Amino acid sequence: MKNIVYKRPRFRKLKPNEFMTFWESLRDARKINNHGPFVLLRDPEVYQESQNFLIGNGIAGFAIHEGEMISVHKNNKKAEATGVRHILPKMVRCAFKYGARFNDCYGDFLANYYMKSGFIAVARIKYDDLDGEFVNDEMIRFDKPNFYVLIRGVKNVAELDRLKRKNAIVGLNEIKDSIKNFKSVDEAFEYQAELYNKIKIYGYKKRLEIIKNL
Repeated sequence: MKNIVYKRPRFRKLKPNEFMTFWESLRDARKINNHGPFVLLRDPEVYQESQNFLIGNGIAGFAIHEGEMISVHKNNKKAEATGVRHILPKMVRCAFKYGARFNDCYGDFLANYYMKSGFIAVARIKYDDLDGEFVNDEMIRFDKPNFYVLIRGVKNVAELDRLKRKNAIVGLNEIKDSIKNFKSVDEAFEYQAELYNKIKIYGYKKRLEIIKNL
């Protein structure tokens, strides 16, 4: 049977009783992706309480839990077979459409990619200062990357699309000196929530200006 090619991949919002389908998609993607440890595999119950999205039969997916975009993954084998590439920006756009406000990730590369997709990095924790579920011994082989906490950079998807057309979205290097350093994840998340509530009424340009001048 010939593989389906997804020229314009669309995410399907899963029904609440399909949360194990999402969990299994994430589990399988982590196994075959060299950077699988960068994505947490949470307890299935978390996804039972989340909005979960997939392309096809687990080509790629993400979830939104309590306003946070989590469990972003791509099954490289399935993606290659179906022609799905550069999917993260589409994931972020869809997540914003469904109300995502927060995000976090390991490493400068991912933080930059998320920023170029519409998030803004606001807090950083050194790997050795992480605790709980965020500690993964496999990260040692990735030179213990920093952990970044991000907030949504735009008010809506229309603004995101305008910024992309104008190539007006900044990357990590342009804001790196303004990112606050924390010693604990809890403190960073508290800062993330407080900052977002202060600046959520503004558009991207004003949000970025405020963050740069904190």
